[in-house]
Amino acid sequence: MPHDSDTGIRVKGVTKTYRTKRVLDGVSFDIPAGAVTGLLGPNGSGKSTSMRTMLGLTIPDTGSTTFDGVAFRDLPRPGRTVGALLDPGAHHPGRSVEDTLAGAALLAGAPRERVRELIATLGLASAARRRFGALSLGMKQRVALAVALVGRPRHLILDEPMNGLDIETADWLRGVLVQHAHATGGSVLVSTHLLEELQTFADRIVVLSEGVIRHSGEVGDLASGAKATVVAADPDLLQRALTSRGIPFRLDAGAGRFSVETDPRSLSRVCLADGIVIDELAEDRESISDLYRRLTRGQYRVEGDVLDPR
Repeated sequence: MPHDSDTGIRVKGVTKTYRTKRVLDGVSFDIPAGAVTGLLGPNGSGKSTSMRTMLGLTIPDTGSTTFDGVAFRDLPRPGRTVGALLDPGAHHPGRSVEDTLAGAALLAGAPRERVRELIATLGLASAARRRFGALSLGMKQRVALAVALVGRPRHLILDEPMNGLDIETADWLRGVLVQHAHATGGSVLVSTHLLEELQTFADRIVVLSEGVIRHSGEVGDLASGAKATVVAADPDLLQRALTSRGIPFRLDAGAGRFSVETDPRSLSRVCLADGIVIDELAEDRESISDLYRRLTRGQYRVEGDVLDPR
C-alpha cells in the first residue's frame, strides 16, 4: 500500500466480538494529521479495545487501521512511527526506570541520549535507578509517557495520559501534544474522561458508546447553530416578538429565561426592532460535556443513595 503522509490514522469498519458480546460494531473514524483528536466514551464503551485493534494487540473480526496508508504490522520502523500509552503499569516491575526506557529506545531504534533527555524532561532523575514496580501511579504514568515518546513518533495513541499527573506535568503534556500535532503535522489520539479540559486543546472529538460511533467531528462544530439565552425586562413582549417571527424558543418561567433557536446577534436585532430591553444575553453553545451526556445517556445508569443508613 502506498505511503501517504497526509492521511494520518484511519480506522475503517472495525468489528470485534467476544463470545456473544459485540464490543465494536463497524467502528470507523479518522485521526487527521496535524490535529489532536479526543476519544470519549463511558467505561465499557469500547475505547480501549479500539486502541488495541489499532496497534494489532487485538485482532478485529473485520476492518482495519492504517497509519499514513500503512497497516501497523507493515510499518518498517513502528516505534519511530507510532507511540502508544495503553497501560502505564505494563512494564517489568523489577527493572529500573532507566533500564525500562533503554529497552524501549533499543526497540524503537532511538539513541541512548534520548533516554537521558526524557528522564530529565519528565522529572525522572530521582527515580532513574528505582524499580518500576516501586513507583507511584503518577511516576509510572511519566515512565509510560517516556516510552511512548522515546522514538519521536509521528503518531501518538494515548489512553488516559493525564491520569495521575500533577498539574505542571499535565500542562506540559498538553502543550507537547498540541505542538506535535500543529507544528510537526503528527496525529494525536487521546482518550480521557476530563471533558472540559479536552475542549481547551483538542481539535476533534469522537464519541463511542456501546461499541458504536455516536459522533465524529471538529470541536469548532459545537458552535455551529448556536442558540441564545436571554432575560428580558418584559418577557411577554419578547414572547410575542419571537412568536410573530416564527422563531422557536423555550421559556423557563421560574427564572424568566428564554432559550432561543437563533444566535445572539440575530436575537439582539429582534429586540432592538421591537424596543425590548434586555437584562441578560448569552450564547448557548453545546459543550463537549453536554454532547457526551446527550449521546451516551442510558448506557450505564447510576442512581439511588448508597449512603442511605437504612
